[in-house]
Amino acid sequence: MKLFLARATFCALAALMTLTACNQAESPKSATDTQSTNHYQTVLESIYSADMPGATVVVSRQNEILFSGAVGMADMEMAVPLSEHSIMRLASVTKQYTAAAIMKLIEEGHLALDDTLEKFWPESRYKHVTIHQLLNHSSGIPSYTNIPGYVTGDPMRRHVSTADLLETFMDLEPDFPAGTAFRYNNSGYVLLGAIIEKLSGNAWDEYIAEALLAPIGVEQTRYFGSEPILRHRARGYQIDTEQGVVNAPWISLSQPHAAGALKATALEVDRWQRALHQGEVLQPESYAAMIREDEITGEYGYGLLVGSLAGMPMISHDGGIHGFNTSAVWLPDAQVSVVFLSNFAGHQPMPATLAYRLAAYAAGQPFPIEEDRIELPVETLERYHGTYQINATTQRTLQVRDGQLYSQRQGGTASRAQPISETTFVLDGSLAYFTMVLADDGAVSGVNFFQVNSAIPEFAERVSDQVSTRQRAELSAEQLQRLLGAYELQPGFVITLRLEGEQLLAQATGQGAFPVYPESASRVYNAEIGIEMEFTLPAEGPATSLTLFQSGLEIPAPRISE
Repeated sequence: MKLFLARATFCALAALMTLTACNQAESPKSATDTQSTNHYQTVLESIYSADMPGATVVVSRQNEILFSGAVGMADMEMAVPLSEHSIMRLASVTKQYTAAAIMKLIEEGHLALDDTLEKFWPESRYKHVTIHQLLNHSSGIPSYTNIPGYVTGDPMRRHVSTADLLETFMDLEPDFPAGTAFRYNNSGYVLLGAIIEKLSGNAWDEYIAEALLAPIGVEQTRYFGSEPILRHRARGYQIDTEQGVVNAPWISLSQPHAAGALKATALEVDRWQRALHQGEVLQPESYAAMIREDEITGEYGYGLLVGSLAGMPMISHDGGIHGFNTSAVWLPDAQVSVVFLSNFAGHQPMPATLAYRLAAYAAGQPFPIEEDRIELPVETLERYHGTYQINATTQRTLQVRDGQLYSQRQGGTASRAQPISETTFVLDGSLAYFTMVLADDGAVSGVNFFQVNSAIPEFAERVSDQVSTRQRAELSAEQLQRLLGAYELQPGFVITLRLEGEQLLAQATGQGAFPVYPESASRVYNAEIGIEMEFTLPAEGPATSLTLFQSGLEIPAPRISE
């Protein structure tokens, strides 16, 4: 288990579901790709259930649709299945449309990347922020979605004008001086939407529709409010730890604005994605600016992330909004497009993981997860049991438990590793895998671990055939009571500690409870999921804060309730 701390707004933990049927769309596909089509369908059927919320997916290669399919329900209460016609919220995938619209306005001579907000809001405290800094999240303007209680409370339900929305953040203190750091920021893209409206004289989405989408034949990608009747509109769902699957909270789509309010079918996003990356939307220099990496913002360009997938160049963006998670992936070398839109927020694996998996398969470089699992004798697994040194400060352990091999990086979550050969293993719920390294005499000398974004493995040398275990401390009832309470990891995301009998439990917003064990009076841990918490204890009374350690992160969290 990992605590999913959302980059922009939200994310929840959900259990894997079992699937029995799939609603496959009738769509053009390669005559020679029947086996691949069946594979994409099989992958979806292994993740989503026909009677639960699900996903719509399009996979294309070199402008040919290989697969267009849908799994699950568009409306659970009315028993309406998803189809390739289902319209979903795109969430932050919207940002690439907004960024492209700004680049189009620059091409038309209305704007420049080094123009500042003084051109539009001359009295603003942010008048020196540039268009470039809004596009790549280096403006320092606080994201309104990080205002405590904004995303999870009533503000998101309020219908607002563009001017109303700007008022929520334009007077806030900056997070940092403009151009000095990167912080993902929805406010910046609301401002970009406002600039589109000022320069075009139309609503931001109307300009996108007319200037960018109509010329490429895309007709149903728009900001659709909740009031109009919209055929094929899919409803959004999420997981509640007590009730199971529930309707996502209602929000006004005037709130995500140009940062995340577009809706579309997966087929239309696929058409958009291919047109954008193949030069049908913007001039070459404008597109190049969108995918240019920056020393301040790293892989983030303009509304797009520039990275790699198993060593292949990749351009992508993910999104999350109440009831929906989305991912759009483009592999330029293979000309592969994958669009994955889900109306089941927080369901695992997330759409991005699945989109990467399908993209690699379509590009002819499938991850080992596609291979059949085999069974290995426990004696073979026990050969690999031990501690492996990654670098001077970090280790990975391989441990046999109940006849299964588990891999855990220091500070990370233990994951079951399933064998596909005597020396290669894939991790449950992940595209990561590892290969054991054997010396000439057959002795285990190390492990090569392959992450999703690289074809170059991380090597860890075996330093012990043992795995050390942590010692648990015995705390008095009074000592345990001092740790109990709620601690805010980020606005709207709280971790609560409570006692159930004599067991100390921790539970984060929207996620299941898990046990934690005292190592001292001020530190607790769960080695299996790779989490630790250090509490700040005054001379008397309850802890005033904690620091959560997981996956190399250190996240301070003040106490917010007793």
